[in-house]
Amino acid sequence: MFRPTVVGLITAVLFGYGCSMSPADSTAGYSGVVEGIVKDGSGQPLSGAFVKLKNAERRLTFMVISQDQGRYTASKLPAGPYSLQGVGNGFQSEWSAPVEVTERGTTHLDLSLTDPQAPMLPAAWPRRIPEEQTAAESLPEGPGREILSTRCVSCHSIARVFRSGRNRDGWQSSIDEMRTYMRDGGTHDLSNQEADLLVDYMATHFPPLPTPDPNSRLPRTVMQGEAMHYRVVQHELENVAADTHDVAVDPDGIGWANQRDGGKLSRFDPETLEHSEVTPPMTTAEIAYMGNVQISDEGVIWFAEPNERRWLSYDIKAAKWTEWDFPKTIRGSANGNTMALHPDGTIWLTGPGAMRRLNPLTKEWSSWDTPTWTRTQKSPGGYGATVAGDGRVWFALQSVDLMARVDPKTGVVDEFEIPVEGIVYPRRMDTDSEGNVWVALWRAGKLMKIDQHTAEMTIFDPPTPSYNGAYSVSVDRTNGFVWVTLHRVDKIARFDPKTNQWVEFPLPQAETDVRRIEVDQNNPNRVWWSSSDGAGVARIGFIELLEN
Repeated sequence: MFRPTVVGLITAVLFGYGCSMSPADSTAGYSGVVEGIVKDGSGQPLSGAFVKLKNAERRLTFMVISQDQGRYTASKLPAGPYSLQGVGNGFQSEWSAPVEVTERGTTHLDLSLTDPQAPMLPAAWPRRIPEEQTAAESLPEGPGREILSTRCVSCHSIARVFRSGRNRDGWQSSIDEMRTYMRDGGTHDLSNQEADLLVDYMATHFPPLPTPDPNSRLPRTVMQGEAMHYRVVQHELENVAADTHDVAVDPDGIGWANQRDGGKLSRFDPETLEHSEVTPPMTTAEIAYMGNVQISDEGVIWFAEPNERRWLSYDIKAAKWTEWDFPKTIRGSANGNTMALHPDGTIWLTGPGAMRRLNPLTKEWSSWDTPTWTRTQKSPGGYGATVAGDGRVWFALQSVDLMARVDPKTGVVDEFEIPVEGIVYPRRMDTDSEGNVWVALWRAGKLMKIDQHTAEMTIFDPPTPSYNGAYSVSVDRTNGFVWVTLHRVDKIARFDPKTNQWVEFPLPQAETDVRRIEVDQNNPNRVWWSSSDGAGVARIGFIELLEN
């Protein structure tokens, strides 16, 4: 069943083509400028240093790189007060007193890097101890210990717990989410009493880890070559706990992100630098849980919403919602990790050892189980997904280190081993202009190409070593570049398959927690990203390549 819902459910302002807010291709950009010279502790100009600018009133942060003779220029700034900080070669400046930027004006400020940079933060998931430094030590005594040691090991090791730290609300949310995975994956659920005991135990023995220094992941060497020519623009949401997990870009170049805990869609215009929100229609649940977002070429946003067991689509131009009730005949929750939009108009979503499909024209639902699920009746996972050039749909079985492929014409599901030793943990993926599939291997810290015809797999290593946390892939289908977020080291990297050359672009702060990136195919020098809940801050932004 599907239910169209028209305008009237949008918060803040009306968005979309033809509405009052300027689209990203308008001429309503800003022209304020801050420029100056970055100097090292001896007073010498320093090229390749990071310069961060914060406008607290607008909740905006920008970052640029100093060029020859230490000169930096931050342009396209809205008017207002900005504080600046420089970082480079293992040193940093104090944050400056606010300087005023006027519309179409230029403000000058030099920066001196006299203070030591904080110690380098080891590669790790945000607010966790690095996996490589942990072992399954003896758990602390107390109620809940037995539940943790016997019931919480079907999807991950006990060692993972030692790496994690949360407050009580965080553990409550995490355990609630894990119980959903247990039910969807066919594992016997905890009772409410067991869950309460586990929350008490975890909150007592595994409190939050300290917040790291924001500059603790920025390199200790200066940027060189192409890595000197980019800028970062990011907006911090007022609801820092919104969990902007996934980002996507619409046909007008505007970025959107799902707020998994905020229950809304975030919209960020890269020209006006305005952030707004859209709230989906609710019937029975208090708030929506927003799944992975994908946007069609026609400007329709798709995502799963399990709190009311449905999928939702939102036509941006018409400001119109449509609800698609998820059938009870399909195993598992209505949610999944990643949606994929097929060229034939169908909508696909990963599930626990399964792939699901909706045909919006016929309203027909389909699903396919993987061989591993059929054989074991246990979930092998179901993570990233993409449609190859031949129309077959690939997806990751992260819990068993396999790739799966569904043929929509025959219904055949095949599984493929990944040619990497050790734990691989494939996550998200994309398709290039030739129809081949590129996959981020998170635990292995590698990038993988799959030939759509032969299923041959080729492995590539980013410059940052194996614990980089390669997480999400997006392909620039105009220039052929493959972009990947290095989640555990706070970088977004670009790979050129023609030359096998890499360039890595650091993000402004430690633990940015980027789970998804997306190239704007109409402006491929711009790569969108958003921050998930591991950062403790919800952000949406982009990196933008600049002319040399």
